[in-house]
Amino acid sequence: MIAIVGAGPVGCYVASLLAAKHDVLVVEEHKSVGLPVQCTGIVTQEIFDFISGKHNNFIINEVNDVRIFSPNNKFISLKLEQPDLILDRQKFDLYFFKLARKKGVKFLFNHRFISRNGSKIIVKNLDSGRTKKFKCSHLIGADGPRSIVAKCSGLYNKRKFFIGVQAVIKKKNNNIIDFYPFKGGFGWAVPENNNTLRVGVASLTNPKNYFQELLKKYPGKIICKQGGLIPLFDPWTVFCKQKTYLVGDAASFVKATTGGGIITGLKSAELAARSINHNINYDALVIMKLFPSLLLNLKMRKTMDNFTENDWNDLIKELNNPKSRKALQSINRDRLFSLVFKSFLNNPKLIRFGLK
Repeated sequence: MIAIVGAGPVGCYVASLLAAKHDVLVVEEHKSVGLPVQCTGIVTQEIFDFISGKHNNFIINEVNDVRIFSPNNKFISLKLEQPDLILDRQKFDLYFFKLARKKGVKFLFNHRFISRNGSKIIVKNLDSGRTKKFKCSHLIGADGPRSIVAKCSGLYNKRKFFIGVQAVIKKKNNNIIDFYPFKGGFGWAVPENNNTLRVGVASLTNPKNYFQELLKKYPGKIICKQGGLIPLFDPWTVFCKQKTYLVGDAASFVKATTGGGIITGLKSAELAARSINHNINYDALVIMKLFPSLLLNLKMRKTMDNFTENDWNDLIKELNNPKSRKALQSINRDRLFSLVFKSFLNNPKLIRFGLK
């Protein structure tokens, strides 16, 4: 049997991919799938590589227009050739849960993974406090940034996190995504629809201050607040050890520029399933398939964190020309290598920001 800890979309997806050849058990500490919500829920069209059909009830909005702001409140406006998609995260999670369950995956809710002892895992019922043991051949940690699987397996290492804070606000809007990069983090305003915005920040330091300042730009009735940790990708992390695998946020597979982890998490699920089903080294697959983009995002984050406010103002000014806008609008932002290369070709002046 293969045991997977975490019933989020990444955990359920890897479970569904393994179910044809293995007995699979998913252990989840919450009583249901999809709650609490701790995600902005914005993805590119690349999500269709992992789901069937383009009409799903979890896609609640499509947005073509994006604005990227500099500290002086100037911005560049982009009209994406392929719209970004806004997800209802609870329904999105349920999609992958139903996919896994349909393929015969078993689920154990309201149980927390405690440890692994040889070929057995120990889990605890969060109501009764009683523990259970299950024998498993492989263990997969899909249990988020503070992964207990990673800690118990010696795979956790030293980690850094963005602290994310978000509010869902009742506010009329023009269906435009606003993005606010800054040193050590980023802010956003993402429309659920023409009457509701998701407004938040993710920062390595002082997220509350940045959040309060951003809220002033979007006054409205706060429906709810959400928060959570977003791991900063660490290229020195080991992702597999003694048939224990880390996927998604548990492995810090998150883009350091935007905090996006849904696409990379689902890709890592495919790699873990491929590794187990075909006896291929998981770390090697990750290095080949995920590292290039994740490393580029990390390099860009480090560059961005060296920027002064004047640098940001200058960068937005340099990008705000027809050639640069055309380059940025034409490429899926998940294809970051192509995006950066094409932007430099269209505006060589940008190279000085990379040199910084």
